[in-house]
Amino acid sequence: MTKKRGGLEPDKYLSAQELYKLRCYLTYRAKLGSNRAIIDRVIIELMIVSGLRASEVCALNIEDTPFSHKKPVVWVRNGKGGVTHAPDISDNLVNLLNAYIWHYRITARPNEPLFVSYSGKRLIYQTLYAKIRKIGQNIGIKLHPHMLRHTCGTLCYHNSKDLRFVQDQLGHSTLAMASRYAATNNKDRRQYINSI
Repeated sequence: MTKKRGGLEPDKYLSAQELYKLRCYLTYRAKLGSNRAIIDRVIIELMIVSGLRASEVCALNIEDTPFSHKKPVVWVRNGKGGVTHAPDISDNLVNLLNAYIWHYRITARPNEPLFVSYSGKRLIYQTLYAKIRKIGQNIGIKLHPHMLRHTCGTLCYHNSKDLRFVQDQLGHSTLAMASRYAATNNKDRRQYINSI
């Protein structure tokens, strides 16, 4: 058996061009005013910025957001392996989440789901997976929820060069699990190779 080394395979995360294309598509759809398109944009931006797993997104309640606790983080109470963590989110995402709650979930109690299906029940993994996959098909990208998490990890490392930050942001139990992002899509490596 060959031991795997290095970073993520190229089809496991979004390139800068793919991420730009995805965000342009989401913004365009949201500007058309469809409620579902606006909600899709909030969910996908949350996953890209926070690095949450799909199951963690589905488990979020209103009280886990800045809308309730007034801090620029989302609270993951019981992540994979029972890990509790609070990934940082951008000011733009705080504003996006707050606007979403004001418009779509303002009557919900703090302990109720952040995201719900058409029937008003908690969003489930299968629905979220299908939604993200369909959005990807619409723009010609083979997209799935974990790809958004890997994109977050890659961006966090390349913007900070801090594996501890990546570990905290993604809720990894060990630093070794976060280390693969250091070898993925490394801009410094590209600069060195292009200078040869």
